[in-house]
Order: sequence, then structure tokens, then C-alpha cells
Amino acid sequence: MKYITTNNLTAIIYEDGDIKLQVYNNYPSPYGWVKRDLLSSDIAKKPEHFTYNYIKQQVDNKYEVFNYEEINELINKIKANESKTN
Repeated sequence: MKYITTNNLTAIIYEDGDIKLQVYNNYPSPYGWVKRDLLSSDIAKKPEHFTYNYIKQQVDNKYEVFNYEEINELINKIKANESKTN
């Protein structure tokens, strides 16, 4: 299993290639660290179904306002990971 994260999103890549999306809400702790609350953790999808639109739909279900550049960041990190393993 491989975890790829951004501020509010985590992709878990399983050995069979399926990818699970987790959506978090981050906020600073008064103790100096960032607390991450899990908002959703959908079932794993085949890589061909783990698209920008799928991620955006999951994010839109939890956030009214979201920086969609973070979705691009997650997808780019996943692609970089794929190129390292191929």
C-alpha cells in the first residue's frame, strides 16, 4: 500500500492498482500541529475511474469552497508515483 497526500486529500494505492480516496478537513491545533479530521473514505476505484471529475465530485459532497488545484496536485503526485514504479 502506498499513501499519497495533499493538504486535504489522500490517495491510497493498493497492490492491485486500485485507488481509494480519503477527504480530510485540516485545521491548526493550538499545540502547533495540524489536525486532520476524516470527512469521507470511499471504496477503492480502478485507476481508469479515479479521475479529476470523480475526485471533484467527492470533494464537492463535503466542501462548499475548495481549492481545486489540490486535486491537480494529487493527480500529478499519483502520475509521478506511477512513472517511478514502471
